[in-house]
Amino acid sequence: MWSSRWRWESSGEGKAVIELVTAKTMQEREKSACERFGLRTLLLMENAGRAVASEVLSALRERPSLRRVAIVCGTGNNGGDGMVVARHLFVAHPESPPRVYLVGSPENLRGDAQYNYAVITELGLPVQVVSSSGDVRFEEDTLIVDALFGTGLAREVEGIHREVIRCINAAVRKFVVAVDVPSGVDASDGRVLGEAVQADLTVTFGFLKRGLVLYPGRAYAGRIKVYPIGIPLSFGEDEKADGYLVLPSDVRALLPRRSWSTHKISAGVVGVVAGSSAMLGAGILVAQGAYRGGAGMVVWPLPAELSLAVRTSLPEVVGVTLGSSAFPDWSYGEHDVEAILRGFEARKVSGVVVGPGLGMKEGLQRFLERFLELIPAKGVLDADALNIIAEHRERWEGKLAGWVVTPHVGEAARLLARPVQEVSEWKVQAARDIAAFFGCVVVLKGPGTLVVSPGGEIFVNSTGNELLATAGSGDVLAGLIGGLMAQGLDAVSSALCGVFLHGLSGDILRREGRTSIVAHEIAERLDAARKVVEDGTWEPSFLDGDFSGAPCP
Repeated sequence: MWSSRWRWESSGEGKAVIELVTAKTMQEREKSACERFGLRTLLLMENAGRAVASEVLSALRERPSLRRVAIVCGTGNNGGDGMVVARHLFVAHPESPPRVYLVGSPENLRGDAQYNYAVITELGLPVQVVSSSGDVRFEEDTLIVDALFGTGLAREVEGIHREVIRCINAAVRKFVVAVDVPSGVDASDGRVLGEAVQADLTVTFGFLKRGLVLYPGRAYAGRIKVYPIGIPLSFGEDEKADGYLVLPSDVRALLPRRSWSTHKISAGVVGVVAGSSAMLGAGILVAQGAYRGGAGMVVWPLPAELSLAVRTSLPEVVGVTLGSSAFPDWSYGEHDVEAILRGFEARKVSGVVVGPGLGMKEGLQRFLERFLELIPAKGVLDADALNIIAEHRERWEGKLAGWVVTPHVGEAARLLARPVQEVSEWKVQAARDIAAFFGCVVVLKGPGTLVVSPGGEIFVNSTGNELLATAGSGDVLAGLIGGLMAQGLDAVSSALCGVFLHGLSGDILRREGRTSIVAHEIAERLDAARKVVEDGTWEPSFLDGDFSGAPCP
């Protein structure tokens, strides 16, 4: 297993990586911790509610325009957390008690939630029981605490609960604090179950929920703060994690570094098999990504006429002249394989990128089969290479070990022979299935890009934004990952570092005030992205928390 613990020990930083958990894992850990350490679930609820109350008080101090607090509680444990919040706020400021809404009948309360409901009613804190949307009214400038549904939600939100969520989202000049997860977001995979609360801040407990960093869940969570509630962070460390969030420290520990004796060959030589008469630009962007990611040389076999055109745009590319003609409509063919392999061997190619701009002409299936059968180096398969593989996917089962494949959702759907909507909704499972079927590392591109190892380990990227949605962005990423592999990183490490730096380049561009970009600008910011990582001057803007194992608040 490619262990997060090993990564940190190898970097000498001695810091715990951010582990991601599903709803099921969190439930199991809470139960096991209570059994093992004699903890009471009532104590965990108390700690959770107190943490949220602390954040609410901080938000009120920072935003003096917020004049009142409303707490929306369900009848489950998340609602119980909300009632603890209400009590702490009432005790802190009895002159301005929060308004508490209970969506559902008090008779449906059980266990710890029922206990905390009894406490706040005994204190004289009024509770408005909600049976229709007309029972809920949020005035302007209200801080709303969303304690409707927690991690246990596994069904579509319907009826009165859906109406209440819409009321929360429609409130004017509000600030919304979600308890554990925004109501309506699946805590495990980030799906929106019909309707979801749009939070400004999510206070989550114990461990970071995977659904909060996967899209669309991340878009609903706002800023995320993680609070310990009494379960040791080391608890469950011997179990396989449900995922990891990739952070700058992970990447800094993995990135290759040049020494004074480095030369262009030892810095990594990338072989590019990309482009066609109509799509040379794809290969140029691959080469830019590889060079800007630190590779010492890029070798690109092409017919003489096309090679000349490439060197006019990017003179640093080293050519291998193919005997085939560029006209009238050139693309690679099986007859080019031997010449490409000889050229790559002569230039000591140590990593390859195959696919961008290849096209789908007849004969490319056989070309790709022959090339991948004979090439000793590994690298990245992207774009049309994936579409070619998808045409006869059964031929490729288990044959892509050591390779990184970089599909977007549409290409992933073709690789799996599934509907795009299904892959889009179940991205984690789709990426795992591709990795298992082909035996490769998968980079499933999109918001919150996933990296999945052949063994099924999941890594969620923490960089990137909508600026990266531009033609050629994936070509730059393929070149970057291929360049890192050429420099000696293994497939998983190359994918993690490449995805992170690529996304960070987009974040740098947004910081510059850009609202639209072209792909070569992503490549041009890669050096700055690497410097930011090396300097330790970037952390994810959406995440805050204490991962040191400190006692609960």
